[in-house]
Amino acid sequence: MFLEGEVDWVLVLGLVAAVTSILAVTAVVYAFTHRTRHVSTADELGAVSRAREAAETRLYETLNAIPVAIVQTDRGGKFVFANRAAHQLMGRRDAELIGLRFHSATWGITYPDGRPVPPDLLPSARALRGQTVKGFQHILANPATRRKMLVSVTAMPIEDSLGQIIGSTAAIVETEGLTTPDALPVETAPAPNGTDDLTRRVFEAAASALVVVAANGVIREANPMALSLFGRDAGVIGTDFADQFLGETERVEGRQTLRAALAATPGEADPIESRFGGERGVTWRILPLSAPGEAVDALLLAGTPGAAPAVEVPVEAPVVEPEAHAADDAVALARAAEAAAVAREAALARTLDQVQAELQAAHDAAASAAARARAEVAERNEAAHRLESVGRLTGGVAQDFNALLAVMTSALDMMLKTADDPARVRRLGQAALIAGQRGEALTRRLSAFSAGEAAQGQVLDPGVLVRGLETRLRTLAGPGIDLMIEAPERETPVLLDPVAFDATVTGLVRNAAEAMDGAGSIAVRLEPGVDGGIRLSVRDTGPGLTPATAQRALEPFFTTRVGAQGLGLTQAHAFARQWGGTLTLTGAEGQGAEAVLTLPGVVAEQRLADSAA
Repeated sequence: MFLEGEVDWVLVLGLVAAVTSILAVTAVVYAFTHRTRHVSTADELGAVSRAREAAETRLYETLNAIPVAIVQTDRGGKFVFANRAAHQLMGRRDAELIGLRFHSATWGITYPDGRPVPPDLLPSARALRGQTVKGFQHILANPATRRKMLVSVTAMPIEDSLGQIIGSTAAIVETEGLTTPDALPVETAPAPNGTDDLTRRVFEAAASALVVVAANGVIREANPMALSLFGRDAGVIGTDFADQFLGETERVEGRQTLRAALAATPGEADPIESRFGGERGVTWRILPLSAPGEAVDALLLAGTPGAAPAVEVPVEAPVVEPEAHAADDAVALARAAEAAAVAREAALARTLDQVQAELQAAHDAAASAAARARAEVAERNEAAHRLESVGRLTGGVAQDFNALLAVMTSALDMMLKTADDPARVRRLGQAALIAGQRGEALTRRLSAFSAGEAAQGQVLDPGVLVRGLETRLRTLAGPGIDLMIEAPERETPVLLDPVAFDATVTGLVRNAAEAMDGAGSIAVRLEPGVDGGIRLSVRDTGPGLTPATAQRALEPFFTTRVGAQGLGLTQAHAFARQWGGTLTLTGAEGQGAEAVLTLPGVVAEQRLADSAA
């Protein structure tokens, strides 16, 4: 219909143009608005980036301004950051440490006594294992200047937000010349004995320069001759020997010689030749000092003037007396020190014996207390297990009686409702009677645990009872167990309770099957006894019995299986005792076990009386 009339195309095109114009204006406004937002967002991101860069620059400048060497490693132990102090300490230019590792060989890292530090004990390696290392001291060699320094390192692990170690950081401080080790307490005893006093007098009066240094090269003692020869005073105690008694160019080699002397045998240590200390210099001979049986912890240095030039030494009178004096003084001092060490060792041995005796007494007391505690815990656990077993037994008995009572009450109720149907009343009465008989049998089973309970049994043939249990026993054993049942065809009368006998045989087979975890073989044999009774044996191929288990197997509530009541063998033992028989267990660990039940036979008069009854 729209096409049938005239169309005003001017109006239509005008409307289209108006709509298009509106859309164009809207697009322009939208673009302008979002352009402003884009520009403002870009400006904000740029400001944040500049602030971050400025913060990183300030942090980098701050770390470089710190006078302590600070390094950071990645998980592989490579340096990812090192400030300017670290580069200077390690003899590298800026950024040369990045990518290197903290190897002992590269930086000459050793203990103060000269022993190399294993790679896994370096502070950075320990920090990468999650340890925090504080004040670890070692020797560090500057590769550029070849100068050795004693440094103290503190290292810590770096963890991410998940607690995983992603690297380590360490601070390294040079401590040589700043650390002043205290004299060992043993060297400054408040009340020296006579031997120590003699050693002190020999040391002070020696005609040679004598100096005692610790394992790290720090001076402990220096006699007056050594102080006067080098123009020193008592203030040198606690300082480095090489700094005080060697020339500047001789100190590195001197420290190495001292460290090597710690491992040398007495009399074989290399001397230190020094041009410092007089025109001819001084030769320092080294004697390691240690207590008997202990490592070397100090060095005695005896200094004598060095050899004079050949043109200045008269041939007829060579200068040898100072060396002789030094040797005599060193020998005397060594003997005095040895005597003092022997005396200290004897006193230490007495103290050690006393401490060992006290420790042994304390150990014995602790062991006795622990044994008592274990016994008490075991007793409490056993009592708790017995109570738990009694609870399970009580619950089982209650369920059995409840089921029997439910049958009886239901049967009686139906009998009252159907009194006009004699056949149905008869069937219900028989069901109630059977339930009552089962309750009576259950009561007799429980009475087996009561001493002195009067036994009421019947003269029966156990072979007939065992053959009648075959189907039930095979079901109980399961398909994985080969069950063999043997019973004699000849009648062997025995006085017993048939219900209790069935429960005993079933319990013995159940114990054997559970011991084998459903795989193995069980042999049930019934045979006449020597005295006219019967002998019932149940043998399995299970793990057998340990001596401890065999000793306690017949105890009430004793079991080696979790969740068991521990009453199967106890019930069988009570049944045997009630009817004048015995129950024995035999078997070794790993060779299976055998339970043997014996019951006495009956005389002809008793059999006739029972038949008449």
